[in-house]
Amino acid sequence: MAWIKIAQTSDIPNNKGKEVKVDGNRVAIFHANGKYYALEALCRHQDGSLAPGKIDGEVVECPLHFWHYNIRTGELLDYLKDVKLETYKLDIRGNDIFIDI
Repeated sequence: MAWIKIAQTSDIPNNKGKEVKVDGNRVAIFHANGKYYALEALCRHQDGSLAPGKIDGEVVECPLHFWHYNIRTGELLDYLKDVKLETYKLDIRGNDIFIDI
């Protein structure tokens, strides 16, 4: 495993997201329901960043055209079948957030 520090917990308030770049990948980090999640940052529709999207439970809504993704599984919840974003493991160490990518 290659754990890389990407943020601090204070950088991502509850029900918010933040985009980070890790090894050339754009990753959206979300804080929802007291947990942190990481997945590919770009919506499959027109490559809009999901990080500023509205969060409802484990669902983020793309701010461009309102596609919905599960932030835990990466699955697209509407429109197309079998579309899934890559998800990444996170490790919280004190106030630091690490990603395995």
